Amino acid sequence: MSTVTHLIFSLTLWDVLILFGTLLILYITRFYYLYFTRETPFPGPLPLPLIGNVVQISLSGNFNKWMLDAQAKYGDIWEVYIGSEKQLWLARADLVENIMTVSKDNKYFIRNPPNSGLDEIGLSHNGMAFNRNRERWQFYRKMFARALTTVKFSRQTTEWVQQEFANLEGYFMELGFDKKEFNFADWMLRFSTDMRFLIAMDKHACTMASLYNSYNPSKPAPYPQEIVKEADKFVTAFRTFASTLKYFFLTPEIIRTKTPTGRSQSKKYMDNVNWFYESVLEIIRKKREDLEKIGDKNQLQSDFLTMMLTVNTPKDMTQNRAGDSIIKGPLTDEDIKAGLIEMLSGGIDTTANLIIFIVYLVIKHPEVKARLRQEFDTVLGTNLSHPIKYEDLNKLVYTDAVIKETGRLMPVTSMNVRVAGEDDIIGGYPIKKGQQIVISTLGIQHNAKHWPNPKEFNPDRFLEPNCHNIDRYSLEIFGGGLRICPGRQVAMIELKTIVALIFRKYDPELATPDTEPKYKNKSINECEELMLRFKPRKIE
Repeated sequence: MSTVTHLIFSLTLWDVLILFGTLLILYITRFYYLYFTRETPFPGPLPLPLIGNVVQISLSGNFNKWMLDAQAKYGDIWEVYIGSEKQLWLARADLVENIMTVSKDNKYFIRNPPNSGLDEIGLSHNGMAFNRNRERWQFYRKMFARALTTVKFSRQTTEWVQQEFANLEGYFMELGFDKKEFNFADWMLRFSTDMRFLIAMDKHACTMASLYNSYNPSKPAPYPQEIVKEADKFVTAFRTFASTLKYFFLTPEIIRTKTPTGRSQSKKYMDNVNWFYESVLEIIRKKREDLEKIGDKNQLQSDFLTMMLTVNTPKDMTQNRAGDSIIKGPLTDEDIKAGLIEMLSGGIDTTANLIIFIVYLVIKHPEVKARLRQEFDTVLGTNLSHPIKYEDLNKLVYTDAVIKETGRLMPVTSMNVRVAGEDDIIGGYPIKKGQQIVISTLGIQHNAKHWPNPKEFNPDRFLEPNCHNIDRYSLEIFGGGLRICPGRQVAMIELKTIVALIFRKYDPELATPDTEPKYKNKSINECEELMLRFKPRKIE
């Protein structure tokens, strides 16, 4: 037996504890030595070895409150450790200028560090949200721009919002929601889901119908049950895909691949990913076959999928814009699949939650509701059955201000993450390549340096002449910089139209005067409950 082996087997439990304690003390000593002698120290909470500040953040119980408390204590720039990874948090407009500029020289193109989980599910080089390949990202960005900014698509979206709202009205009427309270948040999430499926691929998700059926099983919604079941299966897979993304993004590779539980969970999620990807490809193939049977492009619907399938073909509806040197030919099914999944994934939760917050704040401020209705009567007319036209939406200036002020006061996305692609200077401090930056959207939009009385709901901030005093980087409803939301125009069409439809015809009221939205405030603020009654508007 070797000397080393003899020593190991001769160790007592006390010896092992002493050795472990010594190593632990050495590790902690080294950790804090490196921490207190670090280059460019920023203010921030004292991290713990191995876990950093995760426990402090978790114990706060309220992520948004923790964020604002940290800003109040440490200032507009502070550091946080997640494990051993340092994050630099920014909460003032001038500090994020380098990050939010749309210049092609922007050094903060990358959203997150390399991630093996995203590689595994194929998102590191496809789509836009997590794409680290700038050339591929530009390709998808151009793909979205070609479709989402056409007038025909905008008009079609306006019509679809009204169509789906009519369905929503029918369900509310059948269920008597003018007299009894209900969870508005449930319905808005499903309304937004149904809308996104329509504008993405002209398919009915039937999620409102499914919710209605759960209330009224004896008198189901007027959809064939096999269509509802098929849609439910696809929507469930789509929702599971969102959970899959979080799991593969956040779970360390060693846990996913080396532990029995991790391997089992990974296989379960990957089975769903493969089914979902193949289902999306089948939708694309079926749509391509249907389009081949239509000779006149003027008869085509203006959904995102149709536009992608006809790009650079004789049926191109995206106007084949001059100077487009990035998309040179028809798109492949794989490229369309990545774009379609991105289109489905982006905007459902954010749009739904912003609608909920708008309705809540307008109910709480009767003077705002009165001014909205005055604008609707002036621009859209007093005939409540008259359809809203896309061309009218740009005239809804006060509605636009209400949406922006809601997004400022109650942002759906509380933070935005970037990674420095090169060395840089922020606020006079040197920033190293690879440094993770967290933009506190909530902190910037509640910063009194930019917004007088920041806790007050005041849409007039965005009207003439006040709007000229707004710092261009102090409002980030749709993000900013190179990665600003490509669907922001679509979102504004949806938001303006739904706000007009609700408050022109209805007088929603809170279940009790003290009712507030119940939501999880994480990186995205997800409203789980807002109890309302939906009474018809009394027109005097």
